[in-house]
Amino acid sequence: MSGFARLIAGAVRNDRRRRPFLVCRLAIGQASRVGAPACRLVRALWRERRASTFLITALVAPVVVGFTGMAVDAGIWYCEYSRLQLAADAAALGASRLLGDSSATTADYQNAAYVEASGITGGNLIGHLVTPITVVPAANKLSVSVTVQSTADTFFSAIFKIGRPAMATTATAGLNGSATGCVLALDKTAANAIDVDNSGSITGSGCGIFSNSTATNSIYLNSGTVSGKTVGTVGGISESSSGSNVLSPSPGNTNAAAETNPLASMTAPTPGSCNYTNYSATAWQSNPYSFTQSANVFCGNTTIGGNSTTDTFAPGIYYIVNGNLTFSNADITSASGVTFVLTGSTPGSLSWTNYSNTTSITAPTTGPTAGIAFWQTCPSAGGLAPANTLSGGGTLELSGDFYAPCGAVDANNNAQIIAAPSSSMSVIADTVYATGSAMIAASSTTSGSGSSGALALLQ
Repeated sequence: MSGFARLIAGAVRNDRRRRPFLVCRLAIGQASRVGAPACRLVRALWRERRASTFLITALVAPVVVGFTGMAVDAGIWYCEYSRLQLAADAAALGASRLLGDSSATTADYQNAAYVEASGITGGNLIGHLVTPITVVPAANKLSVSVTVQSTADTFFSAIFKIGRPAMATTATAGLNGSATGCVLALDKTAANAIDVDNSGSITGSGCGIFSNSTATNSIYLNSGTVSGKTVGTVGGISESSSGSNVLSPSPGNTNAAAETNPLASMTAPTPGSCNYTNYSATAWQSNPYSFTQSANVFCGNTTIGGNSTTDTFAPGIYYIVNGNLTFSNADITSASGVTFVLTGSTPGSLSWTNYSNTTSITAPTTGPTAGIAFWQTCPSAGGLAPANTLSGGGTLELSGDFYAPCGAVDANNNAQIIAAPSSSMSVIADTVYATGSAMIAASSTTSGSGSSGALALLQ
């Protein structure tokens, strides 16, 4: 061992307290001006372990604080993302309420989505919402997808120059558990737009019942029955406190999206010149009771029926122009491929009084009135058409739709409008009533009133 080495070893053995100092001096150098003060500081820290701990803490603390801040921000971002998903869900449900409105624009959908998104978040923990919200209705207008985007808030992470993370969530809402609708009241504001009273009933076999009215008593029951695969309304359902009511499924779907009129795109054919004016074919007259397609335009009030009459209608469209069509105890033995169209600038109404007979009418399957047995058009000047009434205990058995977009369909006094066996039938009207033990028993139809399922999140 060299003399220098033995010197160092001896010094270390003789003064263990000076070991850090000597090592420091050797590392820095004897000639360094800063060597001695620096090494004295090292020796002092070696003697005082608490100072050593302080040094380590001072060096590590910024890193610990930084990572803690990042963890806090990450937790906030997670909360913001969760709130953003809630906002997307609410926005989708809000936008889906417009699915039945054919006049709704993209801006309408976006506004509805924004209102609901803002309401669910209350401005808390959602970062900075990107507007307008992206809304995409499905081509069949049965669902709508909404994408909600925001930039997250940053707090501690800003120390590390981290920008605001971008977040996006998507939700889809629409009609869930949908059923083809077979009874649809189109009026948007009427109270009791669908009304069952005094043991009346409106039912849908395998199909839905729906009212577009926003009234709180849009569907009203007073000792009556409303039953279908689904029951829904834009407004509310009201039941009287007296009597026995049956609502199935209960409680029904309220505050739902309006249903689209599935026949709105159809245009009623235009009649030719009048074949008959104020025509009356009753048992007390010798008029022929066999109606043919070649003589099918009746102008003014038209009455058919009477005791002992038997009436047949060849396939075709029978027009009643600016007048009422009255069937009074008529015995119709054949009416297949037939549509009765009440039309003109001021269309009249159907009055069906059939005291005991069951009359079967089958709508055409092709042509401009395919699937429609009775069609009452709207007045040229707007407004409502007169109410169509059926009363007197008889049964009108239809294979096809009863379509009165501007008029009421009012069944009363034990009258029945029912779907023919193994057939389908819809009632689509401004308002629909069944009172006094009357019955409207519809069945699913491909031409029926759309889908009346409940609005729900689909994805």
